[in-house]
Amino acid sequence: MEKTASELAPSWLSIPKDVNAISKSIWPASFVRDASGDVQVGGVSVAQLVAKYGSPLMVIDQADFISRAQVVKQAFDSTASKIQTSAKVYYASKSLSTTEVVKWVAANGLNMDVCSAGELALALAGGIEPGRIGLHGNNKSVSEIDEAVTAGVGAIVIDSEIEIERIASISSSQNKIQNVRIRVNSGVHAFTHEYLATSREDQKFGIAIADVPELVAKIRSHSQLNFLGLHSHIGSQIFSVEGFIESVKRLMPLHKLLLETGSVPELNLGGGFGINYTAADQAPEVSFFASEICSEVEKRCRELGIEVPVL
Repeated sequence: MEKTASELAPSWLSIPKDVNAISKSIWPASFVRDASGDVQVGGVSVAQLVAKYGSPLMVIDQADFISRAQVVKQAFDSTASKIQTSAKVYYASKSLSTTEVVKWVAANGLNMDVCSAGELALALAGGIEPGRIGLHGNNKSVSEIDEAVTAGVGAIVIDSEIEIERIASISSSQNKIQNVRIRVNSGVHAFTHEYLATSREDQKFGIAIADVPELVAKIRSHSQLNFLGLHSHIGSQIFSVEGFIESVKRLMPLHKLLLETGSVPELNLGGGFGINYTAADQAPEVSFFASEICSEVEKRCRELGIEVPVL
């Protein structure tokens, strides 16, 4: 690799010796260049795709998508089973959501995370079971909550105090019991770009640890709400496991405290595992994150004398 001549370029940006070379760490596994120089994805010529559909064109390799999804699910299934629990893996609709993608997600045993009425409608149109959908968002409208309860989503993640009464009221009007989690702002500073960090003290997302016990008590005071547990999301494009380990350390004592007054079957520690966007990136394998996180959860539960929750 040769350094770029531009003084304005970031230090990691280099000009490759072969500008036509394909970095396997960035592109799909099926992304290759044949002897004639034509690029193929999943065995299909990109030139032929452009000739048929025009350009610009977004192309997704279904086999590669499914393979990556299975790697993530298997990593957490395997490590969770070693500590006598299970894990729920969610696909984030915001990354790419089409009805066809939803079908792939559903067929491979993943759950689906949605953050709006539009994403919810698309997930349902794609055929995934409503019970495998989780509704997120720090500014949910009453109509979005109503649509989620009507659909029978598996969980709604509470992001502010006002949502407790709204979800309870809507659930009561429909004579339903709605599963909920509460999003905790743990104050953990994830090792990522500051614009991708979502759990710092000045962030709009979630509820401060000190305020959680009171709000969980409010949730439990409503017979229409079923409290599943805590949820945390410290950011995106994270290459280091330390932030997740620190989240476990901060949330496990709170988890134990809440167990003193009721059931807390789950502890959702979020995702945000980094991927390679450039040849300079060196993202750890998901299996590494899964192993380290599960190991820390098991360790803290053993020290606190409590059962390992569903992750």
